[in-house]
Amino acid sequence: MSKNILLPVDPQEPELVNKALNMAVTQAREQNATLHVLTVLPGFNNPMVASYFPEDAMKQALKTASEKLSSYLEENAPSDIQVQLHAQSGNPYKQILKLAEKLKAELIVIPSRKRNRVDQVLLGSVTAKVVERASCSVLVVRA
Repeated sequence: MSKNILLPVDPQEPELVNKALNMAVTQAREQNATLHVLTVLPGFNNPMVASYFPEDAMKQALKTASEKLSSYLEENAPSDIQVQLHAQSGNPYKQILKLAEKLKAELIVIPSRKRNRVDQVLLGSVTAKVVERASCSVLVVRA
């Protein structure tokens, strides 16, 4: 049975992605694991909001996100480890946990940036929710 490591990333934060990728690559090498890199786009959770966008807007956004992340990984991920790309839409922490369960991931390597108190209270922290609810180990990479 192959081992899997999940690395959820936000391409809008390249410095944090680089740091987390380096940590995840180290773990993948040590465990001889496949590295699964995930990006999650917030979905159109409200049908009224969705009605303002073309029907295939999310499909196009996912395609663009996949292409950008694929290009980044081609340039930055070493060739000695197996990397698989995943792009999904929806609630970020739920999609991370869902994929981790599906892959039976041994580890989630998740980047975390410092948020101010107001952001944490109003928005919550994806990282905190993943750490709290994941069924596998979680390695938090600080900014």
